[in-house]
Formats: sequence, structure tokens, C-alpha cells
Amino acid sequence: MKIFNIPALSLLATALGALALAGCHQPAAAEVENKSGPAPIAIAVATAHQESLDRTAEVQGALFPREHAVMSSEVEGRVAEVIADFGDKVTAGQVMLKINPREYELRVETAQAALDQERAKLANSTARYNRARTLKESGSISAEQFDQIASQLRVDQADTESATETVAMARKKLGDTEIKAPFSGSVQKRMVSLGEYVSPGKEIYELIATDPIKLRCPMPERFVPLARVGMPVKLAIDANQGASYTGKITRIAPALDESSRTLLIEAEVANPDGALKPGFFAHVTMDLGHDRALFVPSAAVLRYAGVARVFVVEQGVVRAREVTTGSVVGDQTEITVGLKEGEHVAVSDVDRLADGTAVTAKEQS
Repeated sequence: MKIFNIPALSLLATALGALALAGCHQPAAAEVENKSGPAPIAIAVATAHQESLDRTAEVQGALFPREHAVMSSEVEGRVAEVIADFGDKVTAGQVMLKINPREYELRVETAQAALDQERAKLANSTARYNRARTLKESGSISAEQFDQIASQLRVDQADTESATETVAMARKKLGDTEIKAPFSGSVQKRMVSLGEYVSPGKEIYELIATDPIKLRCPMPERFVPLARVGMPVKLAIDANQGASYTGKITRIAPALDESSRTLLIEAEVANPDGALKPGFFAHVTMDLGHDRALFVPSAAVLRYAGVARVFVVEQGVVRAREVTTGSVVGDQTEITVGLKEGEHVAVSDVDRLADGTAVTAKEQS
């Protein structure tokens, strides 16, 4: 027969119970650790700050002629002489083309002869009126006779004025047989040939002036308050990438374009050698003056699908915030909308961050 030691069994049972109790409590401790979440991410932060900025805007524009005219004939007739041709430069008032003037010279001669007759009649009527007025004062003629003489004088005066206007019109038509340049420029196109019969309204020349040349380009909405007449602009063209040209704003549109939210401006650029051609696209830089702007390091700006965001540190977590960016100066990016001066933004590990991520922040050195 085996004899059991009761106290020893009791001690063994106690030890086994303690081990079981310890095993039951172990998962609870792990659960508490899991509930505490992942460790905060250590990041570097920078402070949004104001800096002075020489404000510029870079846009795309196009060149247009300063003046553009399609010249037409005001009289009919056959082209007698072509003086200016495609590509020629002309000065204001220069004769570019002549229409056979003979018919219009005859019209002037006929109108002048009629005017001479009317002037002779008016001279006779004036002399008769002067004599009649003297006779009326002495009572030698009746009032009715005097009125008839005065009436004839008025008719002859009206006829003379009409004949004078007819001569002036005939002379104008004769002058219109010479097609003259309305301004100094270059012939873009000639639409008639020597010997061709033209009618009034027939297009003859296309004339353009390109010195100075016009630049038209849009100004972004945020820069509109800075726009002013006389503001300098710089431009470059692809056809001559090594050259730079300058001009000044001469006109500003009264309203923004609703679709693009831009303001059309027009500038004039000196073009004495004709290197700038209408139709060229231009890369335009506008000097908008001195300004103060809010900047953060470019590393703080995360871009995705055309949207810019920064992560703002608030009480140990980051908050994603959409912003609008402006100019880039060195390694700094301007923030125009969405951020205030003095706020702290993450500048490291931004691709690991999400809204609400816990962080430990250290100011970037």
C-alpha cells in the first residue's frame, strides 16, 4: 500500500493553479498593447512664413499686327498700274495702284464747265439784284418786280452751290483712281492684276503694320489686381530662342473671360527689324511688382491628380489640407490659399502620412 503525503500534494496543486492563472492573464496584456496603436512617426516640420517676392507671371501669348486693313476700290475701272506688290513696305499716303483715270478726268472737266456757267449766271443775277434794290429805294420798280429778281438770285446761288459740290465729287472720284496706303506697313496680299476691271468694293490689298507689334495674352485671375497700363512685359519666341524682347501693356480688358478666369491684356513691342511676325506664339513674363507671400518648403507639398496638399501638425497628429500653390522660388513654394502664417507642416515622410496619423515633430534645421 502507497502512503501519500498530503502537504506535498497541496503544494503541487497550488503551483499548478498559479501557472494556469498566469496563462489566463497573458492574452489580456497583449490586447492592451495592441489597443495602444502603432508608434508615432518621427517627422521634420517647417513653419509657414512670409517672404518678400518680386512677383512675376509666366503665360503664353500671341502676336498680332498693330494695324490691319483690307483695302477696296471706291470706283470702277481697269487697273492701269500696279506699284506695290506682296511683301513690299509702303508709307502712309503712298500710291500703291492706279485705275485708268480718263473717264473721271472727263467728268471733272464737264462738272467744271457746268460750274463756270452757273457762276456766270449768278454774277448776272447779283448785278440785276443790286440795280433793282437801288431802283426800289427810288420807287422806280414795284415790289413784285423786285421780289422776282431776288428770287432768281436765290435760285442761281443754289444752282452754283450744287455745281460746286458736283465738281468736288468728280474730283474725289478722280482721286480715288489712285489707291493710297492708309498707314505705313507691309503688303500682306495683292488681290488684283494689271488690266483687270474692278468695281466699287472690290478688295485690292491686305495691308498690315507690325512696328510696333501687338502682343495679346491672358493674365491669371489672382494677378488681376496688379495689372496696370504701362507695366513692362518680356517675351521670347520659339523662332529665335536666344533673343528677348520687351514691351509695355497698353490695354486691359474690362472683364474676365468666364471660361478661363483670365483677363486679356494687350501690349506693344518694338519691332523695327520685323523679326516678330504676326501669328507667332510668345512666352511672356510679366513683372507685377514687389509683394509679400507665404512660403513653405517644396518638400511639404504633395501633389496627386492635380491637387496639392500639405500635412499640418495639430496636437500630435497631422491633418491633410488642400492648398493652392503659386510661385516657386528655389526650394520654396508659395501657398496662396489654404494655409496661415505660423502653421507647422510636415516636410519629411509625407508619402507615409495620412489624415490623423500620429507623429512626433521636430523643427527642420
